[in-house]
This record gives sequence, C-alpha cells and structure tokens, in this order.
Amino acid sequence: MFWENKKILKSQKKGFSLVEVLFYISIFIILISVVTLFAATFIKSINKNHIKKEVAQGAYAAINSIIYEIENAENVYLPTSVFGAHPGQLSLKTTQKLSEGEQTTYIDFYLDNNNRFYIKREGEDARLLTSENLRVTNLEFQYLANSSESIRISLTVDYDISDPEYQYSYNLISSGAIRK
Repeated sequence: MFWENKKILKSQKKGFSLVEVLFYISIFIILISVVTLFAATFIKSINKNHIKKEVAQGAYAAINSIIYEIENAENVYLPTSVFGAHPGQLSLKTTQKLSEGEQTTYIDFYLDNNNRFYIKREGEDARLLTSENLRVTNLEFQYLANSSESIRISLTVDYDISDPEYQYSYNLISSGAIRK
C-alpha cells in the first residue's frame, strides 16, 4: 500500500497545473511583446536615419553641382534666370562640355511641376539632380553683382512621404562665384 501511494503521488507530480501553464504563457507573451516592440523601434530608427542621410546627401550633391558649374561658367545668363523668388532658375553660359561645332553652351538649373530638381544642358535631355524620393520645397538664387559674378543659393530639400513621422527637411545656403 505504501508503494501504491508513492506511485500515485509521483504520477500526479509529472505534469503542470493549469495555473502554472497560464503563468508560463503570460511570461512568454510579455517577452515576445517586449522583443517585438524593441525590434519595431529599432527598424523605425534605422528608416529615419536612412531618410535623413538621403536628404542631406541629396542636398549637398545638388549644391555642389551648382557651385561647380557656376565656378566654371563664363557668366550668368540673365534673360532666363529667376532671382529672389521660389522656384528660382539659374542659367549659365559656359564653354564646358560643348557639343560638336559649338563655342559656348547654356546650362539651366530648375524645378519641374513636381518640385524635382533638374540640370539641363543645351542640346541634351534634362537630368535629375536629386533622387526620385526628394522634393525641393525652396529654391532661390540671388545674383550678387560685384567685382565677380556671385550667386547665393538657398535650397530646402524634403523627403517625399505622406507619413509625418518620417518627414524630414534639410536647408542649405551656399554661394559660388564665376572664375574668369
């Protein structure tokens, strides 16, 4: 009888009680929730940093392209340039990258109707200066006519996304002078 009671006690202790199972499931759910929340926050942070990097790099690349062309231009072509207003346009007369048989050519920097930023060389197709994801929400040129022709550039680039949590804007102001 003693051995029978001992076997009964052992067989009763082999499983988990309902309370223990519910407790373990609760702990597991809490751990999974914490890990999921951490992973979602981490991914969101990576995406935000990627957007900030893309916007800043796009703005700097656009400004550097403009300054390079200004510094290598012959002069500012005033009839088609738009100064002091958004959206501005800058037209330059240059002897860089000429088509066959030409002695000068013209370069235009402008925005299209979707606020995408382009460079257009005479005789070539327009080329996008920033990625498809970026929009220029402010582009102003100021003509500074002093001993050398200088252009002040104000540029604001935004990431084109409808989610306000991921919207990011970057402002740059720079200038370039024509080196004759």
